[in-house]
Amino acid sequence: MNGFETIYYFKQRDGNWSEEPALWHNRGFLFGDGLFETMIFQNGSIRFGKQHLFRIKKSMDILGMDSKDLSSLEQLEHHIRDGLSASSYRLRWNVFRAGQGKYMPTEDLTLESLQLQPFNKAPAVKFNAYFSDGIRIPESPWSQCKSLSALAYVMAAKEKTALDMDEVILKNTRDFISEAGSSNLFWLKNSIYYTPSLACSCIAGIGRGRVIQRLRDTGKTIIEGEFQENDLLDAEKVFTTNVTGASYLYKIEESKFDTTPDPWVESVFEGIN
Repeated sequence: MNGFETIYYFKQRDGNWSEEPALWHNRGFLFGDGLFETMIFQNGSIRFGKQHLFRIKKSMDILGMDSKDLSSLEQLEHHIRDGLSASSYRLRWNVFRAGQGKYMPTEDLTLESLQLQPFNKAPAVKFNAYFSDGIRIPESPWSQCKSLSALAYVMAAKEKTALDMDEVILKNTRDFISEAGSSNLFWLKNSIYYTPSLACSCIAGIGRGRVIQRLRDTGKTIIEGEFQENDLLDAEKVFTTNVTGASYLYKIEESKFDTTPDPWVESVFEGIN
């Protein structure tokens, strides 16, 4: 076995195994050791690009990843524009730790990949939502990061589909409301807006941050805190946000809400189509 090098195989859909390059078996694939950003590429540039870059660099610091070779926004935009004809894309930017190793990394430099898909705006209304009883968002120093270790959200999506629902509301391990299945959560009551704080294990969403800032800029009251089911069910209006826009919830279990678009929220996503 002296001098033996690792060999990598991948099972094809036809059942046959083929040898694959070592790079395909990266730490993102093996351990979920990395991060991603979901972004909108529109009219030649990445929407909210500076906020995406800030978030991923902050997340890399939290995970101890070296960002010195990270692509710039200009490099990403140039690469996407080169040879593409459509004006709008949903872009997933994956950044994962380079090297191999087992649980202990052999280095902290990074590798990147891009995935482009057609862009679809968030639905205006999600009609039926529910609280998940069995899936919890764990608390950790990296809860706010968009980690490649996203199994809780995968299982939540499977549960939501099995129940034929439009949205799932997730709680953390201390039973506080955290977020929706792939979005942050807001609600309105008596002219005051509420949203779970980052201490509730929710993702530090770009849309979330933009909505909070817009509400503050326009003199609205927004409270970030720890909330339970009854706080949400007592709301007048409930909506979710992610980078694709805002969606209003019509019903959570037996409680119904106003789905009239909120102009203060909609203004954040003007131009997305």
